[in-house]
Amino acid sequence: MKISKIEAQKKNRKRCSIFIDGEFRFGLPEKIVLQYGLYEGIEITDREIDEIVHHAEKAKIMERAFKILHYRERSVEELRDRLMRIGFDNSLVDEVIDELIADKTLDDKRFARAFVNDYTSLKPKGNRFILSELTRRGVDREIITNLLDTRDEGELIRNYIEKKARNLDMKNPKERQKLVRRLLVRGFTPSLVYEIIKGER
Repeated sequence: MKISKIEAQKKNRKRCSIFIDGEFRFGLPEKIVLQYGLYEGIEITDREIDEIVHHAEKAKIMERAFKILHYRERSVEELRDRLMRIGFDNSLVDEVIDELIADKTLDDKRFARAFVNDYTSLKPKGNRFILSELTRRGVDREIITNLLDTRDEGELIRNYIEKKARNLDMKNPKERQKLVRRLLVRGFTPSLVYEIIKGER
């Protein structure tokens, strides 16, 4: 087989249409054409075509992955699910994910640590919230548990009460219940919430 024609695509001048023996076969980014040294008249085998197309599709997935990660860090499963939903080939997505893990672009421990820090220092939430959210994002349970062990959830609850209780009558059962609801909605551990609120009377 022979590449009979290579031409820039009308809708995207950075992509090229590749014609084999007079018929269109596939499209490639211009940089892949240059990388593989493709030109009109060169002989090419089915095996070489498969390798080139595989490489091009993988590069496309990698590019999309970096665009997604540009907005915020993701867990491994978050990024995998996002790429799958776009419609990329499952095995190629797995290859890309493995490479991103290997070069530390993806790191669930780092992701979870940053998540916990945000919901401890910036916008405090409870352990139940963090456990639920990180589990939903596919982070290993052991990673989550180890990070939660470093938090003083009781202190976070007391700090929240200190800020909110100024406008509440803590001797009023309805006011106390309102505060309890607010804390539970924020994912704090119920038994700890009730214990601390009881001591605030």
